[in-house]
Amino acid sequence: MARHSRTQPWLELSIALGNLIQLGGLFGGLRLVTRAARANPPWGARMLVGGWMVTYFCNHAIGHWAVGRLAGIRFLGYGVHGTTVPGWYPPGMRWVFRHVPLFSARTDPASRRAARPLARMLMYLGGPLCTGLTGLGIPLYGHAMGVPRAKALLIGAALWLIPGTVVECIRPGGDLRRAWRELRRITKHSKRP
Repeated sequence: MARHSRTQPWLELSIALGNLIQLGGLFGGLRLVTRAARANPPWGARMLVGGWMVTYFCNHAIGHWAVGRLAGIRFLGYGVHGTTVPGWYPPGMRWVFRHVPLFSARTDPASRRAARPLARMLMYLGGPLCTGLTGLGIPLYGHAMGVPRAKALLIGAALWLIPGTVVECIRPGGDLRRAWRELRRITKHSKRP
């Protein structure tokens, strides 16, 4: 969720249409995951990986939106574009993530500024939290259900998500860095007499 992203969206979607597309992807991906446990061995692993990938691309922005709305922040819509930070990806993946359509939740700037630091902190945490929960939860579910290669997916997902989490902590516009900034504002205000 970049505040002033230098990346122009290829497409702007309404909240309703963006949520419909992302929820469709999430439910479709989770359906693949639940069916993976009952599928024949080569297809079970493929369905698990396919479900993981679909949910990975459909959970981050809607996580920001859902938590932000619960915290009282208004949104204008969704942008669809490639990554806003291509330099953080290794060369081969850089090209892929410049071209794959990613969603970004667009906050109403006045609403975001007027929100309390706790609301902004929760909104910034919503995307990474959704990504982490599904990104690790799906392979854990697959492993618990005996889906072949689920453990390999878990290792791969962890190897993908850990550096991404670190980047979100150190990148100036990263969600986790913004959440940390808001947490510092909360603690600073609570220390005042």
